[in-house]
Amino acid sequence: MSLLLRRVLALTVLALGVLPVAASRLAAQSGTITGKVTDAATRRPLENAQVQAQLVGGQSYGAISGADGAFRVVNLPDGTYNVTVRMLGFEQRTFTAQRPGANIDAALTERPTQLNQTVVTASRSRPEKALDAPAQISVVSSERIEERPAVTVTDHLRSTPGVDISRGGIAQSNVVARGFNNAFSGSMLMLQDYRFAGVPSLRVNVPFMFTGTNEDIDRMEVLLGPASALYGPNSSNGVLHVITKSPFASQGTTISVDGGERSVMRAGVRHAAKLNDKFAVKLSGEYMRGKDWEFTELSEPAVFPSTTDVPASRRGKANDRNFDLERFTGEARMDIRPTENTEAITTVGHTNIGSGIEYTGANGAAQIKGWTYTSLQQRFRWNRLFAQAFVNMSNAGNDNAQSDEGTYLLRSGKPIVDKSKVWAVQLQHGFDLGAKQSFTYGVDYIATNPETGNTINGGNEDVDNVTEYGGYLQSSTKPNKYFELLLAARGDANNVIEGQFFSPRAALIFKPTETQNIRFTYNRAFSTPANFSFFLDLIQSPNLGGSGFDLYARGNPPKNGFQFNRSCATGSAFGSYCMKSAYASQGQFVGTSAAAAFPGAVQALSSRLTPGIAAGLQAGGMPAAQAQALASGIVQYLGTRTPTNADLATRVSYISSATTPLAANDLQDIKPLSASFNNTFEVGYKGILGDRFRWDISYWGQQRGDVGTTAALSTPNVFFGNPTQLGGYLGQQIGAYLAGAGVPAQQIPGIASALATSLTPSVAGLPLGVVTFANGNTAPNAIYATYLTVPGKIWVSGLDMATDVVATDRLTFDMAFSWQSRNVFNNIAGGNNLPLMSNSPNSRGALGMRYRNENNGMGFELRTRYNEAYPVNSSVHATNYAFPIAAGRPGAAANPTIGANRCSPVGAGAYCYAGVPEAVTFDAQVSKRFDLGGKQKLLWTINAQNMFDNQVRTFPGMPEIGRMVMTRLQYSF
Repeated sequence: MSLLLRRVLALTVLALGVLPVAASRLAAQSGTITGKVTDAATRRPLENAQVQAQLVGGQSYGAISGADGAFRVVNLPDGTYNVTVRMLGFEQRTFTAQRPGANIDAALTERPTQLNQTVVTASRSRPEKALDAPAQISVVSSERIEERPAVTVTDHLRSTPGVDISRGGIAQSNVVARGFNNAFSGSMLMLQDYRFAGVPSLRVNVPFMFTGTNEDIDRMEVLLGPASALYGPNSSNGVLHVITKSPFASQGTTISVDGGERSVMRAGVRHAAKLNDKFAVKLSGEYMRGKDWEFTELSEPAVFPSTTDVPASRRGKANDRNFDLERFTGEARMDIRPTENTEAITTVGHTNIGSGIEYTGANGAAQIKGWTYTSLQQRFRWNRLFAQAFVNMSNAGNDNAQSDEGTYLLRSGKPIVDKSKVWAVQLQHGFDLGAKQSFTYGVDYIATNPETGNTINGGNEDVDNVTEYGGYLQSSTKPNKYFELLLAARGDANNVIEGQFFSPRAALIFKPTETQNIRFTYNRAFSTPANFSFFLDLIQSPNLGGSGFDLYARGNPPKNGFQFNRSCATGSAFGSYCMKSAYASQGQFVGTSAAAAFPGAVQALSSRLTPGIAAGLQAGGMPAAQAQALASGIVQYLGTRTPTNADLATRVSYISSATTPLAANDLQDIKPLSASFNNTFEVGYKGILGDRFRWDISYWGQQRGDVGTTAALSTPNVFFGNPTQLGGYLGQQIGAYLAGAGVPAQQIPGIASALATSLTPSVAGLPLGVVTFANGNTAPNAIYATYLTVPGKIWVSGLDMATDVVATDRLTFDMAFSWQSRNVFNNIAGGNNLPLMSNSPNSRGALGMRYRNENNGMGFELRTRYNEAYPVNSSVHATNYAFPIAAGRPGAAANPTIGANRCSPVGAGAYCYAGVPEAVTFDAQVSKRFDLGGKQKLLWTINAQNMFDNQVRTFPGMPEIGRMVMTRLQYSF
């Protein structure tokens, strides 16, 4: 056989063998996966959805859905595929196809966003879409909470529209909505899983005490505007609701380790397990420590006083702040679902703050040591019936008023005892009448029992319990799919305020499309003063400015208020008002004449006056022994004089402004506290445009009345009214004594004049007594700062706007902006001889960009925040106002430039706070997610807040806050 024939036969045999193999391989590559992508809620087809078929252990293949939602992935080899379907605005879904030829029904659920998440806060417990809620509501999602390293929940709220946050350090922060902030505020109702999150006896929000951990937070809902119709009087400025994850919906274990600047270290863990379809449990906990920004407060004495109300171990010791932060918190929860529409949830939470600093309104800063907070909660839901009972318990770490183990005030060294509790029982139910009418109704009962060991509430310890109760009814009428009319009414009362409070609500909601919502609302809401506003009885500053007088923060007696003693028609230089003076009649009420206190004042000052007189006589050439004897005789002689009102003028002034005299008609009785109210009118629009633009805009106007102030100085002091007249009288009396002592007549005028001149400043600046109340058991050296209800009304309007733009399925932009028309109300007295202030900026905003790649797990975020400058008037935190420097603190903190953010000049021995300056800060974050297979995931994040270290003080008396860089490593399985 020829060579050519042999080659032809070989090629034929090879072809006969190869062709079947090639054909089989070609057939294997020709498999397809088909399907249809739809909206799970409406079943409408979704066009341009991305479909990715990943061969397990191999290559990926892709397709795009058409106008009818159909897709077809072709040329697939045999094998098992994970098919992932993604669509802008929807949650992605992954299906398993065992082989090509499968057909997939990909029904996608609309992705929760800032405006269309399911929320429960707007209607108290009934789930609804945020787009349908009759109020402006923002949601911080679990995804963003998970990625951002945070010390407290407020770290997640800094770009939320309408929210004002003042920071006192790494962990200390105060949150309010739409202005009217204070150093110590409970004006915004803060909830954790429907229960109160404030300190019971104080009703103040301390986010550092939250028992929930970062790993366990499902979302945070912020409701702007009044919510009293459903939540009661203490929600007139909005609601912040922190909602944790259900163990049924989120199972597994998550471990996080955070670290960063200021020596911050945080470790958190959460574990949840579903034991069966009806029973699930979870445990969460975290430990945090760090080193706070340092700041020295001039109002705090350098050395604690050696008085009996200060623990022995602290008396006379240096007053050094401890800037270490330490906290442990944990929570346990058990969920039972006996039927599909029934659940019972039991929660126990506990927080222990080992160390920290917390700021109060009336008493400055407190050094926290071992403060614990415990919560027990039982809630139950059956269809539309919601019921819960909970108790919150606080313990400041001290057993009694002499304990040195726990929390104490840095202005006085006095320990704080707080073993207070608040019990609450709440019921809510609802029913429908047909398809167009729905009703919701409920009742609340709240009992607060402060136990302060005669520290916070002092002499009011046995009369400081407060009981509150209320009920509400809300009607929703939907005549058609475009309109809803919402009407609500609520009544409340408590045992410390006269009368009842009625909170009506009306809202007209127009929905031209499923994704548009226009609302017109009216709310009348009430805020009742916190427990301490009635019962506080605590020394704020002992020996104020070296005056010998103690400044007390004192509650306004319930239903009575304070009445000045006006029984001194004679012996008075200030109408019929009376004063108490340690220098006259053994501290009993006497007339306001400075002359009446002259003898006792001189006797009390003898040890201070005698050396100065002796030195003056020696300087004139008199021998030391003779000068000393003569000086003692002069002081003793002056102490026997009884001048009249004609001899010595009288001035009545507040000790903080001793050179400004008061007239008798300037001083009025202190009316009992009442509930402040506000009438709020709001028009709002929110909607989703083209599946890419989301808007939520509200313009509101609010009338506020019976506004309550922080603790304001209320009892003035009596001073000698005219230094020249005082000097003349002293010279006359000294001359008379010198003449009787045998001093040559020609020397007397010079000596008497010189001594009178040197003595007059010491005596003229001496507070002689307090023009004080007939009720209140006032000591003769006690000055009162108390809480006031300011008559009159104020009007303020504002705008809150939030929008986010979904540029692609990976890139989003968001913006928040808030504006209010006024933050200083010159026609309303706010205490400290200053007008009422909202203590918040007129304008603030944030702009952010966020990128997130689901395929490779990379993400980054850039954000800038802006706050306009503003002044503050909040009790002991007031800008441009002179406060006495505490003993041992050097110098005056005066600034010669007067302006929005500067102090007016103050004299020696005084200081003032500058206003809060304008601030622009930038934040950045980078994150990377690793899919380790199965349920195992790893997340790494680095976050920089205020990355350019623009150090800004956000409230007077608090440190300047700078850059904070933190990183997180989180492992879930």
